Amino acid sequence: MGTVSRLPRPAAASTNSTADRAVDLLLLFDEQHPVRSASEVSQLLGMPRSTTYRYLQTLRSKGLLEEESPRGFRLGSRILQLARVARIGLGLPEVALPVMREVAAKTQEAVILTRRSGSSVVCVERVESTQPVRLSYERGHVLPVHAGASAKVLLAFSDPAEIDSVLSTSRLPRFTANTVTDPKILRKQLLEIRTAGHAVSDGEVDEGVRGIAAPIFGADGRVAAGLSVVGPAYRLDGKRLPVMVRAVRDGAEAISRRLAELQS
Repeated sequence: MGTVSRLPRPAAASTNSTADRAVDLLLLFDEQHPVRSASEVSQLLGMPRSTTYRYLQTLRSKGLLEEESPRGFRLGSRILQLARVARIGLGLPEVALPVMREVAAKTQEAVILTRRSGSSVVCVERVESTQPVRLSYERGHVLPVHAGASAKVLLAFSDPAEIDSVLSTSRLPRFTANTVTDPKILRKQLLEIRTAGHAVSDGEVDEGVRGIAAPIFGADGRVAAGLSVVGPAYRLDGKRLPVMVRAVRDGAEAISRRLAELQS
């Protein structure tokens, strides 16, 4: 029978407190070791058998461990409940950021996460480009609701009543020669975006800047945010555009799946 090697003890365990030991014990369980025997736990944590068993039984009584005789103990159902609460507590930026980094690595351009806030659009997270010439969007940066791919994709997938409200009550200022301010033309563009599943803009807010955006949906099926890649138009040219669109759409779909999993 093989021997069990002693794990390095965390610095926090040096306090020898009950809470530290309980946490150390729970952290012994992982994908490679879903079940631990009392003797393993005793040896790995350097605790007497009697003390180890007392800890195991206390954690079992709280639902944090379950006894699987004769093999030992495994994590209990209470752990699953706590994990679900932790997932629910994650905000949109925390859920989206790992995917945003992947999209930025694929495209080498800036990636931004946007949400609607009344008649404006706000950047809630961003990953900057590694290119020498790059665009920078700060968290909290406010964008117009009617111009640019990141804004239009949010509006295009909103309820018809919301679209009517925005186009009829919001100011639609012009920023460049490419900014569309005619509500009739905007409605047509929004329908095209909804049909295509993504938006592409060219210099609508800042001249020489191109954007590609796709919708992120919440567990309720409603648009929750937009994922966008933005960069100089000369880099996001016709040759690279299909690759960029695919990367943005894949990223938005991945974030949407993660949001759905949080509510499962």
